[in-house]
Amino acid sequence: MRSAYSEYVNRSLDFLPKKSLGQNFLIDENIARKIVHLLDPQPNDIIVEIGPGFGVLSKYIVPSGCRYIGVEIDERLTPLLQKEHAAFPQAEIIHADFRKVNLAELAAKNKLRLIGNIPYHITSSIVFAAFANREVLRDMMLTVQKEVAERIVANSQTGGKDYGILSVISQTFAKTEILFTMSKHVFRPKPEVDSAVARWIFQPPPENLLDADFYVRMVKTIFGQRRKTLRRSLAAFLGKEVSTAAPVDLQRRPETLSIRELIQLANALIGEN
Repeated sequence: MRSAYSEYVNRSLDFLPKKSLGQNFLIDENIARKIVHLLDPQPNDIIVEIGPGFGVLSKYIVPSGCRYIGVEIDERLTPLLQKEHAAFPQAEIIHADFRKVNLAELAAKNKLRLIGNIPYHITSSIVFAAFANREVLRDMMLTVQKEVAERIVANSQTGGKDYGILSVISQTFAKTEILFTMSKHVFRPKPEVDSAVARWIFQPPPENLLDADFYVRMVKTIFGQRRKTLRRSLAAFLGKEVSTAAPVDLQRRPETLSIRELIQLANALIGEN
């Protein structure tokens, strides 16, 4: 399948990627086909692509018959995408910042599937925006910086600096995995780092979670002060010393706690909020 977008990328010397948008366009057709093969779009899927760019992925996704929604923030690319997919009535292109899109309004009977080659400098905010809408999501596959992908799958056993807010929030509400890594040479312009495709399959937490919002705020606070003991960081979070009998030793540091232990801790502290 030949795409006008690939030709446009190769011949358009006057198209200047915006540094403010962190644009690094995937141009390798083999990688694009591999990503879409792993996505495995089906006719009854609703697939939302974050930043379709020149359409290197969407040209393989849209013909599957799925309902496709491309969310592109660059107004220069929107008309190109609309023209490319004009023959497919189930394909829609939205000019918007993904983080401001109401995903619940896009979802129908089937949950949404997210995919995208996203700007690396706003990876966390995009991931957290997705998790805020996790009830309407089935899965998410994103191309991210390799080091970020490693943080997404890190756990309390590996510990260290990789296990943090992104790891905990991701693994509380989803099964995470790194599908494959790729060189910087498959992008235009080339980023300064290597990349990886990470996947989240959304699922319930591994243990009953009484208040998800409280939990997320607690996790962000204690991992934001990861050098402090839990006793000290929780005092800052609650605005007072912990008085409830905690299910874990408060002299520990947050990176030593498993997801289950973090959930148990949050559940125990809700009454102190």
